[in-house]
Amino acid sequence: MVNQKTPLDRFAGLTWNDIENWTGGTIVSRGKKYQRQGRVADLAVTADGGLIAWVRGSERYAAKVVMDENGLPDSICTCPYERDCKHGVAVVLEYLKQVENNCRVPKAKQDDERLILLADGGLDDDEDLVSEDMRRDIDGFLQGKTKAQLIDLIHDLAGQYPEMARELADRKQVISGNTNALVTRLRQEMRDLASEPGWRNYWNSEGYTPDYSGVRKKLETLLKAGHPEEALTLGRELVTIGMRQVEESHDEGETAMEIAGCLPVIVEALDQSPLDPADKLSWALNAVLEDPFGVCDAFGEYLDRQHPQTAWHTLADRLLAQLHGLKGAKGADKFSRDYERDRLSSWAIHALERAGREAEIIPLCVAEAKSTGSYDRLVQRLMAARRYEDAEKWIMEGLRAIGEKWPGIGASLRDRLREIRMLEQNWPVVTALRVEEFVRHPSLQAFTDCRKASGKAKAWPQVRASLLRYLENGELPWKREGWPLPESGLERPEADQRNQFPLIGDLIDIAILEKKPDQVLKWYDQRPQGRFGCPWLDEDAIADAVQVQAPERAVAIWKNKAERLIAQVKPHAYEEAAKYLRKAKLVMSNQNNRAQWEQYLGSLRDTHARKRRLLEILDGLDEKPIMKKRR
Repeated sequence: MVNQKTPLDRFAGLTWNDIENWTGGTIVSRGKKYQRQGRVADLAVTADGGLIAWVRGSERYAAKVVMDENGLPDSICTCPYERDCKHGVAVVLEYLKQVENNCRVPKAKQDDERLILLADGGLDDDEDLVSEDMRRDIDGFLQGKTKAQLIDLIHDLAGQYPEMARELADRKQVISGNTNALVTRLRQEMRDLASEPGWRNYWNSEGYTPDYSGVRKKLETLLKAGHPEEALTLGRELVTIGMRQVEESHDEGETAMEIAGCLPVIVEALDQSPLDPADKLSWALNAVLEDPFGVCDAFGEYLDRQHPQTAWHTLADRLLAQLHGLKGAKGADKFSRDYERDRLSSWAIHALERAGREAEIIPLCVAEAKSTGSYDRLVQRLMAARRYEDAEKWIMEGLRAIGEKWPGIGASLRDRLREIRMLEQNWPVVTALRVEEFVRHPSLQAFTDCRKASGKAKAWPQVRASLLRYLENGELPWKREGWPLPESGLERPEADQRNQFPLIGDLIDIAILEKKPDQVLKWYDQRPQGRFGCPWLDEDAIADAVQVQAPERAVAIWKNKAERLIAQVKPHAYEEAAKYLRKAKLVMSNQNNRAQWEQYLGSLRDTHARKRRLLEILDGLDEKPIMKKRR
């Protein structure tokens, strides 16, 4: 009779590779650190064959781990990550250590506090902690009280919770029409919060994020009591100081999210305010224009709502007058001026559309193109109106005006010309335009674009040979005898003098695309040698491309890449190196070179015997269980 493995036996058979496949190398590293620091407490075995423990992090968390049907751990935790976190890893490693040392692990009781916490979904601050049953109990409790008893109860709770007392006082003052105290306190709270930039150090979980929830609640109190104008005034101040704080903050948007969380209340205040509809649109638009960080998206959504056409008409006139009054700028200031002017003119166009004044849009685009170089916007409008001759005229004008000064705009205009030729089904010229872009910016994508276009022009063999020739020695395609394509109508580019031919990276990419491993190796062997090598080459993709035809070359590439990473002496580099070592192992095993693999792995262990983290990762490559034999 075959013995069935219990869930606990399956824990004992885990390898480092299993653990890293479960959570990833970074989380495994942190979990190991927690286990070594003795942060796991009260480890126990659950009735379903899982593990449960307290793990001390920034707070104390309950973590439970079970084995899934695929033979990998699966964990839940009361920490913010909730699943498959470093706390779960620490629990598994602590269990394996206990078993290895022949220590008894007790069984968890059915009423274990940790099981209850995990069954309830942990302690998520965003969840409503008052269930429907609790609400019913509270309702029944309060309904049985007299007025005097309710007053006593509120006094008692207000004494225990100062914030509740403050909220009651605010509501009383606002309802009575006295908003001065609340507005003054709220203004000061906003300034205090904005006085320190947000920051976050994700490596050690330290930082500061301002909590604007109190500001939001007070704004809601003002609004519910019928004071949208006061809320709107404070909202303007919040946008101003908030933008400054976000600009000075060093986090990943947490500060911006806190401020943005208040803005739906300001939008509602704007909607309820007695302002004229056009003034409301101006108010919202000013907030959007002041915001370079996307914090004021709520006002952008407000502008997308349905508003009276007359309001859009007034807003359009205001924006056109504002554009007319803008002064010119030179030098570095011109770029910023043009950027702001383009934003303003885009909203003017939006307002003209909503006001039903479409006839004014293209003339405005013409004037703005001459002022700021926004030719692409003009051309798009003309093409949308099917005025292709006018569009082509402005493409040429734009290319002459901007020259090489704005390469991004130039590329967009050439794309528009190509779209026009595609509508005409003029495939030879479409292909010629594609080839010119390839010469300007050689890349695998540009090569495939040329292949697609020249297929329709029935010229791919000649075009392909010319493109490869250009990559090899810089010879311009149209200078070759028998070039099959006509002129595009644009000035043909010269070879970029900064390029050093042959362009090995592009030649290798194309050889990989065309599945020609001999060409891949040919160009790879011609790569520049020296101290810095060719960091732009994707050596992993090269090894993947040649592993069937030249397995020994693929293995050598992966080994070399792994050894360079190991030389960095950084844990994350070791984890990256392991990916390439696994590939080398697989190919060597398929080539019946398992003994050579074992010998190579042994040499790595001997050379780096003092690098404990690396040795653990190398152990994972062997797929040996983490837990050694019991003593």
